[in-house]
Amino acid sequence: MPGHFALTLVLLSATLGLGQAAGALTEIHQAGYCSFYGECGRNPEVNVSLLWSPVPCLSNTQARLLRGATLSKLKEVCPRLYTGETATYACCSYNQLVALQLSLAISQAVLTRCPACSENFANIYCQNICSPDQSLFTNVTRFFNRTSALGVRQVGVLEYQCFYNQTFADQSYDSCKGVRIPATGGYAITAMCGKYGATLCTSQRWLDFQGDSSNGLAPLEIDFQLVPANGVVGEGIVPLNSKTWRCGRAVSDEGEACSCLDCAESCPQIPTPTLQPPPFKVGSLDGILFVCCLLFCLLTVLFGAFLTWRCISRPKQAGGEGRQHPRDRPKRSERLSQATHRILGKMFRRWGTMVASHPVSVILISAVVVVGLSCGMVFIQLTTDPVELWSSPDSQARQEKDFYDQNFGPFFRTNQVILTAKGLPSYTYNSLLLGKKNFSGILSMAVLLDLLELQTRLQEIEVWSEKDGRNVTLKDICYAPLNPNNARATDCFVNSLVQYFQNNRTRLEMTASQTQGGQTGMVDWRDHFLYCVNSPLSFKDITNLQLSCIADYGVPVFPFLAVGGYTGEDYSEAQALILTFSLNNYLRSQAEYGWALLWEQRFLQVVREFQRAHTHNYTVAYMAERSLEDEINRTTAEDIPIFAISYLVIFLYIALALGEYSSCRRILVDSKVTLGLGGVLVVLGAVFSSMGFYAYVGLPSSLVILEVVPFLVLAVGADNIFIFVLEYQRSVREPGERREQHVGRVLGTVAPSMLLCSFSEATCFFLGSLTRMPAVRTFALNAALAVLFDFLLQMSMFVALVSLDARRQEGRLPRPLLLPPPEQAGVPSAERGAAAPTLR
Repeated sequence: MPGHFALTLVLLSATLGLGQAAGALTEIHQAGYCSFYGECGRNPEVNVSLLWSPVPCLSNTQARLLRGATLSKLKEVCPRLYTGETATYACCSYNQLVALQLSLAISQAVLTRCPACSENFANIYCQNICSPDQSLFTNVTRFFNRTSALGVRQVGVLEYQCFYNQTFADQSYDSCKGVRIPATGGYAITAMCGKYGATLCTSQRWLDFQGDSSNGLAPLEIDFQLVPANGVVGEGIVPLNSKTWRCGRAVSDEGEACSCLDCAESCPQIPTPTLQPPPFKVGSLDGILFVCCLLFCLLTVLFGAFLTWRCISRPKQAGGEGRQHPRDRPKRSERLSQATHRILGKMFRRWGTMVASHPVSVILISAVVVVGLSCGMVFIQLTTDPVELWSSPDSQARQEKDFYDQNFGPFFRTNQVILTAKGLPSYTYNSLLLGKKNFSGILSMAVLLDLLELQTRLQEIEVWSEKDGRNVTLKDICYAPLNPNNARATDCFVNSLVQYFQNNRTRLEMTASQTQGGQTGMVDWRDHFLYCVNSPLSFKDITNLQLSCIADYGVPVFPFLAVGGYTGEDYSEAQALILTFSLNNYLRSQAEYGWALLWEQRFLQVVREFQRAHTHNYTVAYMAERSLEDEINRTTAEDIPIFAISYLVIFLYIALALGEYSSCRRILVDSKVTLGLGGVLVVLGAVFSSMGFYAYVGLPSSLVILEVVPFLVLAVGADNIFIFVLEYQRSVREPGERREQHVGRVLGTVAPSMLLCSFSEATCFFLGSLTRMPAVRTFALNAALAVLFDFLLQMSMFVALVSLDARRQEGRLPRPLLLPPPEQAGVPSAERGAAAPTLR
């Protein structure tokens, strides 16, 4: 048999030490014949591989008829090669089908979003390994000899040529080039095209990477030869031109086409938008604005004309000006309003007189109530979590998040550092892989060593937990996707550019001599970087450095996670380096949540120290998951002095503005220091009482309330203080009217308006509390109750303070002005009005 003759020739060549016989190892190129079959162990030239995948044995023999388990496995893995229970021939064994299924499972995990691409990709390898006409389009070019466990001499395949029709290869590639990886948003082809990435990838480069044993998946070298449609190879070789499926069409009648996101052909045709009419203009002026101005002028003229007509046509009143025309009589609504105002005035007049008559008792009772309510602030619960502040517990998003957190755990915590360099010039690097490439100044050895030093310091952080009495390290809280239960330091999800070198300084500084395309030169970390940003899934680059692109924790680092500030996919021109630590997130009730906060606090301190030490070289931007809450707390603490100064200014303004000064000697008498201080304390008492009340009932509060509500109530309270005090100063005490009655009468005049104003404001805030947003709801509730408490305290405590202040001021008046009442002076009642002194 010719097949046995070829095998004998191979064994003889191997014995003589020959490892290559191009064109002679596959002598038969004929339909129904194989080029290789079975398994011949591991490839001795491959040191790093994601999967253990043996190479096939050289076997230029006829295809085998499949039966039993092998036939069932073929129907499962390569159903397109199945031609019937008794007529299915193939060039692969059962073990080869198992290995092929495992290898396809990894690639199809990202390609299965597009059924056509997944089917075409599987068809390529099913044809290569199992096609009954395998010898027609394959040609073994390199081999190795081995002895099996049973002592049988075997010849394993190291490399073979694979001849494809150019159209078949292009159509297979086109069906896959738009498929995206949902986790990253990038193209799947980026990780399947080696150093070229998605931008420079072609069908030839796509297949070349799949046939490169250094990619960590291919068990041997495959030299893909794409032949034009009318091209001829010779020696009986017929390029493979199998059926392909377009991504815009379903693979089967029951299947679906690829989604629009993964296949532009599947996207619906969007009709060409019709041209919009030119904008309406009057000259150079916008037409709508011109019409609005015209209407405004017209309405203004009409309104002015109407007022003029009303003034001219108003009938003169008969019988003199004293007679009221029926049209001028108040309406029913006006009479009702006036009656309501009179009733409220009488009530507040009596109330004010009573309070002014017993000021000390009223102040003590009010103080007890305020202190009692304010004590509730001991139980206050401040909410600083942005999620708790700004999302409603009843919202769908919040419910879904809570469900996710309870069943899968909260989403991991992100801690990030972004590093940019100051004044480092760009430079050009002549790479053996991709030619001349521009590199930014940030991509230099000195910067990368500083980044590695910072990363190492952060990874070695240890903080002491007083609550749990133990040291907390990164491995206790880090997100470790491949070893979540017993993580080591190298299992933690840490992304940076130095992860392309597994955080190893020795690997970062490695150099090697290499010949590429007839040119010999040195390769270093830049060549490895250029390769990894285009092929982040590779386990070994194509340089003589032979370094892996996979991070030390076993996951690829995509370039957009390592660098930033680049245009398109020119990653070598990036202006920033990104360092990201991902920690597990925990419920706030778990002890690990406190550990994460402690670690992040130390993380911020270390980065801050690095920033100070390199302030002249780098610009460092950084954040931790806790940074937002820290910023809320920090701004609140910084606002406390502003809060105190604002209240002090208002106090001084009230104390000085309310006084009536007659001379410099009476400044202390005429000033309203006590009254101003009392007014400010009344406002603070209202705010604290409101917060204490809601703390008693268990309503969580927020720092927004501490910052905003006091200023809001102060504005309202100060306004009421001026209204009441100034009205009291302008009001002249009536003959025979006591000071207490005078205070009550003034209060009866202004209090109805103050009541309606405060009630309206409180009502608006209570209506605002109907919102589902927690921060707005608690703010509205606190503001509404604080406004009501402020009004009540001003009607009680502040009125009492005004009475005491009036008593103090009158007690300091010169004796001649303190005349006795008319009754005591013997003045007749008819002359009391003229005899009564004018007291303010």
